[in-house]
Amino acid sequence: MKLNKYILIFIMIFAANACVEKMQLPESLADNSEFVAGDTTYLLIQPIWDEEMGLQSPVEISIAQDGHVFVADTGAKSIFAFSQNGELLAGFEELQNLSITPIDVDIDQKMNIYFIDGTQKIYIWNQYINDIGIEEMAVTGSFYNEGAGSVTIDAFSEEWSTYLEDDDWSLESVNWGTPQDVIDSLLAPHVFYDGADQIHSFNDIYYESATSSFSGLSATRDESNYIYALDYTHNRIIRFDHQRTHLLKLTNGDKIWTHRGVFKSSVSESGTGAGTVNEPMGIDVDYSGSIYYAQTGDFFSVHKIRPATSGTYTTYPAVFQQGTNDIMDLFRFSKPADVAVDNNQFVYVANTEEQEIQVFDSDGQFFLKAGVETFTIDTTMQILQGSDTVVVDTFITVEEKGFLIEPVAVTVDDRGIVYICDTVTGRILRYRLSNQLDEDLQPIP
Repeated sequence: MKLNKYILIFIMIFAANACVEKMQLPESLADNSEFVAGDTTYLLIQPIWDEEMGLQSPVEISIAQDGHVFVADTGAKSIFAFSQNGELLAGFEELQNLSITPIDVDIDQKMNIYFIDGTQKIYIWNQYINDIGIEEMAVTGSFYNEGAGSVTIDAFSEEWSTYLEDDDWSLESVNWGTPQDVIDSLLAPHVFYDGADQIHSFNDIYYESATSSFSGLSATRDESNYIYALDYTHNRIIRFDHQRTHLLKLTNGDKIWTHRGVFKSSVSESGTGAGTVNEPMGIDVDYSGSIYYAQTGDFFSVHKIRPATSGTYTTYPAVFQQGTNDIMDLFRFSKPADVAVDNNQFVYVANTEEQEIQVFDSDGQFFLKAGVETFTIDTTMQILQGSDTVVVDTFITVEEKGFLIEPVAVTVDDRGIVYICDTVTGRILRYRLSNQLDEDLQPIP
């Protein structure tokens, strides 16, 4: 009873002495407003991307090496490509009005655009090939082996792949042709990997590849010939290697290979500890090859694993650990749907049910939040100490949420701009730190 009395007294005194101050954003970058270290916050950048740009239900977003912004929109059944100022880019019409519903998208350095639809399939479309055009392609090839001599192989047979992957055989020469149906299929979005194919079922000996359902994917940031995908059905992360398929001659004279994806290995599997997988939702890879993923199952929501190679064998030990890194705190997140990492290895988590983005430094320590409005309360508190009362000056920070309704995807570009897909409202919000504003970015007044 005495404790309850003291609490009531504290609340009454706190209310009487508190002064709430809302931090005002600058009207424009021409203002003389200054931010000190304690004022650093994420500012909303205008304009908001919404239905005026053709968006309906944006669910994923990815930034290419050239700065182009790719958005997977389930409502429009499209992959949209925007410039960083929000202009819809021409030349990507093949990715609109798809026959499938894309739920994730990513781009590698070879201008391959990968996307998934929640099934056991991964799709691909190459921007460079479409920009330049295909003049002709190899229809047969002569392979040579020092002991066996030469053999001619049909480029559209399974034998073609077998000889290409056999180091004992080298491709000496090819005959070119223009099979238009094949050329058209390569210019259109097409299947990169299908878990139902027999070759993958043979390689993936511990799981049924045909029953996989991919919930996320990520390309690497270097020239590595592989990508990663989250298998929601089997609670694992899979590495898919690129395997050469067709040799193309482009209209500018370049000769390049197309590829298909083949199962390489499961790099992390089901579990509840650090570095294990349980209901995976979002994935990203940093410049060093470390993998970050967000999930909604027990117990830890966000993980970082790093490849460690010894000889020909690679393991993926956990980097973040409970008790050491804030990002591994139990109950910190509520159904996080996505994770992203920037060039400084800062980590951005779409904490979906809490309507916020949490940002962590490269050590996994909490930094700031984006998508929430912050109020600072300058107050004094009177604390009872025995028969005496002590007055203490203090600042209390209060958060107001609700501008983000259901953030399901997050990414960040080379300038530090954070992009957030708020799917239920059909919007993409952009934020940037208040101490990094430049003349091209106007905060909303």
